[in-house]
Amino acid sequence: MVEPSLAILDVGHGNCAVLVDDRIVVIDAGPGTTLLEFLESEGIEEIAAVLISHADEDHIKGLVSLFESKTVVVRMVRINSDAMKNSPTWNDLTYLLDEANKTGAVRFEVGLTTNQTGDFDTARVRIEILAPTPGLAAKGPGSHDHKGRKLTSNSMSAVVRLLRNGKAKVLLPGDIDEIGLENLLEAGGDISVEIAVFPHHGGGAASGNLSTFAKSFCKASKAEKLVFSIGRGRYDTPRPEIIAAVLSEIPKIRILCTQLSEHCASQLPTTDPTHLTAKVSRGKESRRCCAGTIWLTLAQDGAAVLPILEAHTEFIEDAAPSALCMKGREAS
Repeated sequence: MVEPSLAILDVGHGNCAVLVDDRIVVIDAGPGTTLLEFLESEGIEEIAAVLISHADEDHIKGLVSLFESKTVVVRMVRINSDAMKNSPTWNDLTYLLDEANKTGAVRFEVGLTTNQTGDFDTARVRIEILAPTPGLAAKGPGSHDHKGRKLTSNSMSAVVRLLRNGKAKVLLPGDIDEIGLENLLEAGGDISVEIAVFPHHGGGAASGNLSTFAKSFCKASKAEKLVFSIGRGRYDTPRPEIIAAVLSEIPKIRILCTQLSEHCASQLPTTDPTHLTAKVSRGKESRRCCAGTIWLTLAQDGAAVLPILEAHTEFIEDAAPSALCMKGREAS
């Protein structure tokens, strides 16, 4: 029997992951049409649930494209409300979802909190919602937590963890910031995991110290592999101080960036890379990929990761002369 898998899509600057098991669950939809292109290339015609971490455009716009295409059936969408967000994309998405819900085409539910842990499980993968709590979600962006700290859309990001046979495999934390992480950990939340996507694409999640945040996240997650979902040339990600902090906390961690950061290579490769998966990647045609779309096989013993380490390392050594992930250490 084929093992369940997770695709962390190269969508450029944004987040999108697709869990493939007996049914399909999408966590965040990224910008643009990459999600739609991936689903069509994989022959996926139905999604059981789409879970949206928060209302930022780089997490939701791909869902608008999906609904407008009318080529993939979406059974359910879950998201938390955000009265502070008034972007055209957010307005379009909520309108489309409301209309689809009225006709029975999709079940649109407002509310993605710790209470929903287990509601979206597939046959072999448990889906935990580690944050926010219902109390925090009820306050919403623009309010303050119990310690008087101001909550933003990022503070309220839903944090999703995937488990196989009780073993924590993948953490998808959206854009959670220092305040959101502190609330999660103060409540006794456990984010330890084998593979984590770094919040906010490795950029400035809030006004706090980025190095401190990175170390706190790594210390709590204990991740063996860390993914940065970035768009080359967008928002200066991943920030060098974050990568340095990650390596100081977990020196042997494997770092995978979906696209090739300008910090690592001022010029793009002149030949097509051979290490990438065959999966749809937004940066592949323009040679912007570093790891590209990452394919994880969620086996019981451990997660197999594509692209494989050796081929990916060879690409980095050849194409990224100032690679942040290689500074001060040999590739792990």
